[in-house]
Amino acid sequence: MYIPRSILILLVIIYLLFLVSVDWINEADGAWYRPFLVGLLVVVWASWTHRERDSDEL
Repeated sequence: MYIPRSILILLVIIYLLFLVSVDWINEADGAWYRPFLVGLLVVVWASWTHRERDSDEL
């Protein structure tokens, strides 16, 4: 089974961010937008890795 590089990188980033930032995101004194920043970083990274693909590869 072939897994595209962009999907594989996205899964690794999500896993690492989850492990590292669970306590940081759920702090009671933290800003309300922290989970959205993490989600935005994941989306930006995935779109950046996906842009390298040619339209013929889709």
